[in-house]
Amino acid sequence: PCLTANPATITRLQEILRSNPTTPVTVDLNALQVQCGDFTAPVSIGEGSRQQLTNGTWDACGQLVANLAQTKVTAAKLPYVAW
Repeated sequence: PCLTANPATITRLQEILRSNPTTPVTVDLNALQVQCGDFTAPVSIGEGSRQQLTNGTWDACGQLVANLAQTKVTAAKLPYVAW
């Protein structure tokens, strides 16, 4: 899963970590925030990924199998997937 942030936030995080690479970084997926030293900023993540990580159900293959009917419907709409 990938978190995103605005360019200013990313630049600030890079500056902090460049000056002190051992600075702890904490991501709060419930609050959608990253904390690096004294700096705190908002981050984004897809809601499905966030829920899977916070609920402990991160299993992409398992999710596909558990939702096989829906997966087949979606795949049938994709021109590059042949069943």
